[in-house]
Amino acid sequence: MAHLTKRKKGDKTYHYLAQTVRLNGRPKQQIIRSLGTAENIDMVFSQKDKASLGSPPHHCNIFQFGAEAALLDISERLGVANIIDELVPKRTQGLSVGSYMVLAAINRAIKPCSKNTFHGWFNKTVLINSFPEANEKNLSSQSFWNHMVELDQNTLFAIEDEITKRVVSQYGISTNCLMFDNTNFITYIATSNPASIPQRGHSKEKRSDLKIIGLSLMVSPDYNVPLLHEIYPGNRCDSVQFTHIIDKLKVRLSKISDAKGDITLVFDKGNNSNNGLELLERGDIFKFHFVGGLRLNQCGDLLEIERERYTQLEGESLARTSAFRTTKEIYGNKFTVIITDNENLRESQLVGLKDNILKCDKELYSIQNALKLREDGIITKGKKRTYNSVEKNIDRILSADYMKKIFSTSVEKNEENALSLRYNLREDQYDDVVNNFLGKTILFTNRHEWSNEKIVSTYRSQFHVEESFKQMKDVNYLSFIPVRHFTDATIKVHGFYCVLAFTLSCLLQLELKRLGYNMTINNALKTLDEAKQSLVFYKSEDSKKYKVVSVFSEATQAAEKYLNEYNLKKYAFK
Repeated sequence: MAHLTKRKKGDKTYHYLAQTVRLNGRPKQQIIRSLGTAENIDMVFSQKDKASLGSPPHHCNIFQFGAEAALLDISERLGVANIIDELVPKRTQGLSVGSYMVLAAINRAIKPCSKNTFHGWFNKTVLINSFPEANEKNLSSQSFWNHMVELDQNTLFAIEDEITKRVVSQYGISTNCLMFDNTNFITYIATSNPASIPQRGHSKEKRSDLKIIGLSLMVSPDYNVPLLHEIYPGNRCDSVQFTHIIDKLKVRLSKISDAKGDITLVFDKGNNSNNGLELLERGDIFKFHFVGGLRLNQCGDLLEIERERYTQLEGESLARTSAFRTTKEIYGNKFTVIITDNENLRESQLVGLKDNILKCDKELYSIQNALKLREDGIITKGKKRTYNSVEKNIDRILSADYMKKIFSTSVEKNEENALSLRYNLREDQYDDVVNNFLGKTILFTNRHEWSNEKIVSTYRSQFHVEESFKQMKDVNYLSFIPVRHFTDATIKVHGFYCVLAFTLSCLLQLELKRLGYNMTINNALKTLDEAKQSLVFYKSEDSKKYKVVSVFSEATQAAEKYLNEYNLKKYAFK
């Protein structure tokens, strides 16, 4: 016979429907059904209408909740929409420009999509509770376009000034040491498009057939938080862009940092130029300290220094790294120069070197064999290779680092003008590359008072900005591409809300870390994205009205703690 029983779990008492059965001749209580707490039971039996919550629901609507609410909450605590609306006022109807930018950033962070499918995404999130004025018409592609053109370059810079100032202040972001670098993103913008930003250039993805867009980024070592960005033409080289943006870096930092005379900028060798270094050290706004990299061929004499003269660096992270320090004249000024020998780096580079040698050998043999077969008359069809085409192919094959040094090649013609290829691997040059080049890095700095360990560790922190670019090229979260805009103005706005999305996500990662959960941005967004809100609709047979019950999905401990810490259920449907 069934009976009621109860059990206490923590500070709550749960009721169950149970029955007594005999197992091995002994009576044992068996749970038939969980009835929940007394409050749950009361809710079921105290309904004034005839709808029964014990019966199957009529239907259920599920809304994305956790990640959307988290990023919206961070943006509201920073006042992002208000900052934008103060600088770009519009008539008080529909969505403001600030609302458009916040929604675009949240979408770009969690589920990047085109503006044509934007409303479909928005309508399945709890964001519709916070933006009740949003509808399919004002979230159309044309409406986004109409509001994006309100944001020119000067306005975007002013908006980012204020947002960055609040980020640094509210989150205690250090500005003593900052990382800078450039990257680019492919586009599918037509060749005939007149915009000046998308251009063919040196694509990081090796897509010389596509127009690209450049992005400069300065980030903090505290969770890679962006402190300045700029969109620039894809055909502008890194060193020219670095020189172009230095004054903007100084202006931004003069507004957000109290350490103006003690800021160290970290950048890699691709940014170097005489003009750039001169601007860095010019004290017009303030003088930058810096730690940068040099190309190995800029200090060839250092490569010949015996390893016995290197000093082992201290610290666990530098355990297999030694360094030689000197002072040299670089770009017209004397700087502290350090060459490091990193055994871990050498081992990984050696693997890549051997792979490239095998690949080059295979391709060179293929050309050699094809020329031999044609000379012997076995291949008679197809276009005959010319001397220039063979040389061009060889240049392409040997384009990887050190391959032209390691392989010797010779293209020859016989009396019948038939071509042949001779090649061999020069073991002496291979040994020279392994012993004198692999594992070596050359750094230079005007931080003459710093120790070798601090200079090397600071330069290695460049990975923060490299990780930022890697994240923004992720296809699942925070993806910068595809760029579905074709004017300079809207491309810059696209860059703005992509960087804003990254900023909000970095701050989410930081807040989770402060709660004790150390995870990547992708894992942070995925963890919170699993928290959903369901609205369950019940309906009795003789009523046209629904009884609606709100249910939240079971979330991870990290998500539950974050949702409770920042009271994010205030954004949910009541």
